[in-house]
Amino acid sequence: MHVVGAGSVEGAHLLLFLLDHGFTDITAHDFVAEADFGRAFNRVHVGWPKDERAAMLERVRTSVDLRYRDRYLGGIEGAAAIAVTQGWYLYDHNSKLAESAEMQSRFFSLVQLYLALAPGTVVGVSGSLGKSTTTHLLGEMLVAAGRDVIFAGNDRHGQQALGRLEAATPDSVLLLEISNRHLKVIDRSPNVAVVTNVYPNHLDEHDGWDGYVDAKTRMVRYQGPGDIAVLNADLDVTRGMVSSATSDVYWFGEATGDRGERGVRLEQDRLVDIGMSGFQLSTADVPLSGRHNLYNVAAAATAALAMGVAPRHIHEAVRRFRGLKHRLQFVWDAGGVRFYDDLNSTTPTSTEAALRTLGDRVVWIFGGDDKGLNASGLGAVARQAVKVALALPGPGTDRILAWLDEEGTPIELVPDLPTAVERAVALAEPGDKVLLSPASPGFFSLYYVGTDEDVGFKKLVRVATLGEPTSPPARKPRRSAGQG
Repeated sequence: MHVVGAGSVEGAHLLLFLLDHGFTDITAHDFVAEADFGRAFNRVHVGWPKDERAAMLERVRTSVDLRYRDRYLGGIEGAAAIAVTQGWYLYDHNSKLAESAEMQSRFFSLVQLYLALAPGTVVGVSGSLGKSTTTHLLGEMLVAAGRDVIFAGNDRHGQQALGRLEAATPDSVLLLEISNRHLKVIDRSPNVAVVTNVYPNHLDEHDGWDGYVDAKTRMVRYQGPGDIAVLNADLDVTRGMVSSATSDVYWFGEATGDRGERGVRLEQDRLVDIGMSGFQLSTADVPLSGRHNLYNVAAAATAALAMGVAPRHIHEAVRRFRGLKHRLQFVWDAGGVRFYDDLNSTTPTSTEAALRTLGDRVVWIFGGDDKGLNASGLGAVARQAVKVALALPGPGTDRILAWLDEEGTPIELVPDLPTAVERAVALAEPGDKVLLSPASPGFFSLYYVGTDEDVGFKKLVRVATLGEPTSPPARKPRRSAGQG
């Protein structure tokens, strides 16, 4: 048995699961140098308490044949089975795997094990935007209704849950957040599939838009009668998925009910079900900001209602839900300036939603790698919402800067995150908002500071607002070309 990506969240969990179940002849691979493995491991496992994380690291190091950069993928040709983590194909050092269809026939993944081993209902949530918030909301609704929920997320804060399936029963609900990379390898759909939306993203990984849509459609393609699909009623692409579904289909969005469907309709001031359980929820009772979050609530509520959750439990869960880290998270207030951490917005579309929510007078920090996505909508919204955009260097930054220049948005170039935060504090006035929202991938690995992302932006903001210097002076500001 070989495991690729030993230090990753998925790879380490697979290793520990295999060790717990009596596997002894395990070879694990990680491309970092041996001296760097511990630091890299701790960085991606921030969701675990420090002592547990240390015990996990020690067990991985001592219980398997761990092959680092100098022996990476050595002997993998002879493996009886090969466990891979999502996105393994993105790395040049895995070219040996990418070029061998024979070795790929021996692959298995964490999400495949979840789908195969769960004794009860499997609920999966996917989408280009909003899947994390929707997954957590749905989990809270199910828990409020007294369901036994086993949750597995898709970020470094999460703890995977294969081991918990041993104590699961047919009444247990396994709730998964499923990424496009997971979907590339599955041939089984969850019993309850929620697709929040589909917008251009990761197109280079799927040979374009059609391949990306095909991957998302796998959420419903392998369902059968009695399964449940929950789809966005307001997008043609999700409307089109119904042709692949043999399950019971429910809808959410502003257009729900227009064609006689069941689901939850999003109106101006309330969410109301169509043909279900008499559910209504005032938007004033939703503690999350932004119209996009009302869609997340509608998606989760539709799935919960379809699974038999009473409206009162949905109300209870929504009213106590306070959002997730790094998703338009309010983190600080100083001198009448509010600071928001939206680190997980890695596309122009998601940052556009954040800017729309904040409205105007926004000092915006962004930048990163390039996904090749169109940022024209972001540029138009930024023109109205942004007081000044603070751009960190990167190929994705360059693409967005072109759209901002065209719209006449004021821009300053900054070399690093400490400088950006210091500059934002200097520029912001009472009533302004400072928003960290990358609009590009790779922000964390390129710019983040501190031991993990829990201390980076918030710590810099606190230090800067308390008057302690954190970085060299910013570069001189550059006015946008549209400003003359």
